[in-house]
Amino acid sequence: MKQQVGRQILVVFALALSSVLASESIAYASGVSVSGGGVVSGDLGTTSQLGFTASSSGGEFLCVMAGRSGGFSFGPWASIAQMRVHGTVIGPVTISGGVASFSGTATIHVVGRSLESGDILTATVPNVPFTSLQTAGGAGVATHRLEVTLDGSVVAFPDLSKAMAPLSAGHITIRQ
Repeated sequence: MKQQVGRQILVVFALALSSVLASESIAYASGVSVSGGGVVSGDLGTTSQLGFTASSSGGEFLCVMAGRSGGFSFGPWASIAQMRVHGTVIGPVTISGGVASFSGTATIHVVGRSLESGDILTATVPNVPFTSLQTAGGAGVATHRLEVTLDGSVVAFPDLSKAMAPLSAGHITIRQ
């Protein structure tokens, strides 16, 4: 148990550090940019850690749901045990109504229980379109939603019928 908590703290620290370092370089980019990271609160089984930096010149996105997942189905998985979404930002960052968004393509690695057999199914799916939406602020203020398109269907975290998920730790900065 201590090892798992230690790993989670290390992941959050690494994401926060990478966001700070990336925000230094993105601050020199012209136009709208967004950077940040932290722990995204969600329904039981959907809490995640994320870090990102994006501008008109590109960027990176990383979202990890490891050891905290298990409350949702995704593609051929009935329940997720681990999921990692690592993407490259393509195109501009846009802002509408205080919500910044950017898109790109990601590689998704998933470990979970199969819908068909109930067996553990592990897969890595490359070139998955994604969109990240966020609002600025710190814990309890900033919000985030991740949308991925798998087999022509959009899957959102949190679900599109719900409000964007708040950060319980971390910070998101939007620069105009």
